[in-house]
Amino acid sequence: MTADKSFPKRLSLNILFMTSVLFVSGILVAAVSSHKLISEEAAKSASNMLDAVSNQMQIKLSEVESAVRNLAWIASQNLDDEQALYDITARMVANNQSIVGSAIAFREGYRNGEHFFSPYSYRDRETGQIISTQLGNNSYDYFYMDWYLIPVLLEKPFWSEPYYDEGGGEQYMCTYSYPIRDSSDSIVAVVTADINLDWLSELVSRIRPYEGSFMFMVTGTGSYVAAEQIESLRGETLYSLACRLNNESLIDISRAILRGEKGMRRYFYNGQLSFVVYGPLENGWSAAISCRYKEVLARTSQMHMILIMIGAIGLFLLFIMCYAAIRKLTHPLVEISDAAMGIAQGNFNTQLPYVKHNDEIGRLRNSFEYMQKSLVAYIDELKTTTSAKERFESELNIARQIQMHMVPGVFPKEGDYDLYAMMQPAKEVGGDLYDFFTKGRKLYFVIGDVSGKGVPASLFMAITRSAFRFIAGLDIPVDEVVSKINVAVSNGNETGMFVTLFAACLDLDTGEMQYCNAGHNRMVIKYPDGSAAFLEQKANLAVGVFEDFKFQLQRTTLEKGCRLVLYTDGVTEAETADKSQFGDQALVSLVQNLPAGMDSKAMVGRLYDAVKTFTADNEQNDDITIMVISIL
Repeated sequence: MTADKSFPKRLSLNILFMTSVLFVSGILVAAVSSHKLISEEAAKSASNMLDAVSNQMQIKLSEVESAVRNLAWIASQNLDDEQALYDITARMVANNQSIVGSAIAFREGYRNGEHFFSPYSYRDRETGQIISTQLGNNSYDYFYMDWYLIPVLLEKPFWSEPYYDEGGGEQYMCTYSYPIRDSSDSIVAVVTADINLDWLSELVSRIRPYEGSFMFMVTGTGSYVAAEQIESLRGETLYSLACRLNNESLIDISRAILRGEKGMRRYFYNGQLSFVVYGPLENGWSAAISCRYKEVLARTSQMHMILIMIGAIGLFLLFIMCYAAIRKLTHPLVEISDAAMGIAQGNFNTQLPYVKHNDEIGRLRNSFEYMQKSLVAYIDELKTTTSAKERFESELNIARQIQMHMVPGVFPKEGDYDLYAMMQPAKEVGGDLYDFFTKGRKLYFVIGDVSGKGVPASLFMAITRSAFRFIAGLDIPVDEVVSKINVAVSNGNETGMFVTLFAACLDLDTGEMQYCNAGHNRMVIKYPDGSAAFLEQKANLAVGVFEDFKFQLQRTTLEKGCRLVLYTDGVTEAETADKSQFGDQALVSLVQNLPAGMDSKAMVGRLYDAVKTFTADNEQNDDITIMVISIL
């Protein structure tokens, strides 16, 4: 036995393969489940963090809005006091660290016909000192600035787009503007508060749920208010950036954000799958956090790699242990195989290995021992019979005549039924059998095929036929008849021969037929309408295989005009020179095409002629037996 074809290695590899499939399947299920769960939790965590940061920024912005509203009320009470207006803006900046500048910009010509009048205080970025000045002049015409023009036109508070205030705070900022009305409900001025966006960007840049994550905030039109590296995004909008990147997913996300929606979406960028959670603020701005799944699932992926490595090592160790264990367990098989080879080469005294366990291997060893003893006995018997071969051959013709007289040769043609049968052994004597007799209004009949050919088969056939005639005459169910025949032929059957049987009992009054098929060919029924089919049968063993086998009884009711065709496998397995067989379907078709008025004898002759015509001059390789019963 070569190593690459050894049974232990093949069995170990099969076990390894099955275990690997289960392990990989488990890892895949765990990976998919854990990735899905972790992805959902990551999105939920990012959403919660976004809400927390948004609330924090909303509080800051609300503080600014509240302070501006208070400033507007105080300013409305001191519209004619220029110094008070400067003091108010200075206190506004001093008392609110989030506010870097505040102005009260009056409409054109409101005070003494002055074109510009806008007290403005701001915090110097280098010294932190509060500086008050007049904001409006010819180079800084605030009447055309968004922070002034839009709230006047809309007549309501307004957060401006981010801008760099060159004529005022000299920094990147957003302005909250609140209109002041006089006693006639006309807008006379706009109170503002400037917030530096640097602190907002610093806050946003610190929000990193995972490495590689980032947060950003945009206005209602998509301009960036806060983001990491905000300087590179100035003058860019969320939508314009998505269009410039030519990414349809980012374009859809930017549209959803600009619509003020809240949600979570996935997108691909630079070959990596990411997700973004977004939501609106009360002032019309929106905030979002983007995370890459690569970082979200990094630890899970590492854990799976560790599991795969451990599993691979475990599978390797499993293969080694299985191979060693199976090789030890199957070593007696190698010795049994070597011994069987010696027996096959004619050394019938070859010593079989000792197997101490009475398991399958032990039983196999005992079976080989039994075979060895049977072969020795058979060879001794063969030597004895060889010396008498000539005498035996001279007696075969007598045996053939005796065998042919053991089966019925007279066939009744009663008013209820018409029966005919023929048997043609392949050699001088054969192993096929048939028999029938009536008892009262019941017709008992049987057909069988003994394993093997020649004299042993004929002797076994004689025993089986005699047992049937005696046991069936006891008027017991057909399955019990077959069971008792099985016991009779199994007792002392050391040659291991068996016989397939189809036994039945037909009630000629009712048409009911009890039958038991013990591993025999299926009976063919030709119905009155001309159709033909196999009779249903249950799985029973042949007679003589197991002494205590429980055979199953079947019943059917036959109409008048039915034809029963019983046969042995010499019919269906008849071969041509090229080994083509006659076959079951050819038999059914042949029976179906037989004329309706043909009697049983003619049907038997027609079937036998069809088989001989099919095989042409090829030698008959098995006994042929055919029985036809016509219910009249």
